[in-house]
Amino acid sequence: MINILLVDDQALLCEVLKTWLDIEQDLQVVGVAHNGEEAIDQVEKLQPDIVLMDIDMPQMNGLNATKIICQRFPQVKVIFLSGHDDDAYLGKSLRAGAKGYLLKNTTAEELVLKIRSVYNDVNLLDSSGNNKSLGFFQNQLEELIETYQQKFIDRLAEHENVIANSNFSDDLEQKYEQRIREIEDKLYAKQVKKINELEYKNQSSWESVRKELISVNSQFNQANRNLTLQFNQQINLLKQDLDEKLSDALEDWLRQRAALQEWAVQRDEMRPSMEEYESKNRHELMSVVNPIRASFGDVDKQFKKMRTWTIASSIFTLIALVISGYLLFSQVQSGNFPFNSTEDVGN
Repeated sequence: MINILLVDDQALLCEVLKTWLDIEQDLQVVGVAHNGEEAIDQVEKLQPDIVLMDIDMPQMNGLNATKIICQRFPQVKVIFLSGHDDDAYLGKSLRAGAKGYLLKNTTAEELVLKIRSVYNDVNLLDSSGNNKSLGFFQNQLEELIETYQQKFIDRLAEHENVIANSNFSDDLEQKYEQRIREIEDKLYAKQVKKINELEYKNQSSWESVRKELISVNSQFNQANRNLTLQFNQQINLLKQDLDEKLSDALEDWLRQRAALQEWAVQRDEMRPSMEEYESKNRHELMSVVNPIRASFGDVDKQFKKMRTWTIASSIFTLIALVISGYLLFSQVQSGNFPFNSTEDVGN
């Protein structure tokens, strides 16, 4: 398993790269950093195999972070993923210690291939081709020449006052120029030899990569055919299941519709008989209620009569008692008692 650390200040790009790499079975993204300082901390903590590094980032750029990582963690391999399509940045990245350089408009296949080749120490140059590699070596050669020329110019400036009037100034300048040409020839011969070796190595590497791509393509096509067959089978089974459920639902709906229609017919048929039954019950109820109502009227009349007679009786009794009392009182006053009280006592 190849462990990878993503370093870029654009969170969206990190998510895209993580999506690309997680698809591969032999690649695993173990962390994400958004500047050079975070990248150094994450490398020390996670110890990844590969670091995909951006150049332009806040706080610390990718070039400085790569120099520190390569010095402190030589086993970690850095691949620059930059938006600068310039040979100068390619040279700076390789001098910083990077093992590869890709542009951000690269494809997922190129990115995965570059990671595997760098991890296996194969094709450590830029994947854009031999022209890109030649441009880099040419740029490196020109930078070295400019460096030596500047050194010679500085040395000449130091002794300018001493040799200004000397007859040997022209000879010294010719010797310097001859020395520069010799250095240029040696560097060019060395770079041409290295380029030839790298071209031969790249040819063998590209042949193995081509065979691997053909094998992967055939496996992908076979897997695609199998998935298509399984998908079609699942679709057919799902279609059959849906057809059966729709058929059952349609039959159930037809049965419920027929039952509702039958119930509506029965309801329409029963409606006259229900009205007649209700009228009959109402008539029977009134025939029972009317006599009861009449009997209540008779009872009320009788009750009124009894109350009248009771009142009249009470008045008549009261009058009788008043008259009796009056007669009795009259007799007592006149002395006409039916018996003598003294005689009764003596007897």
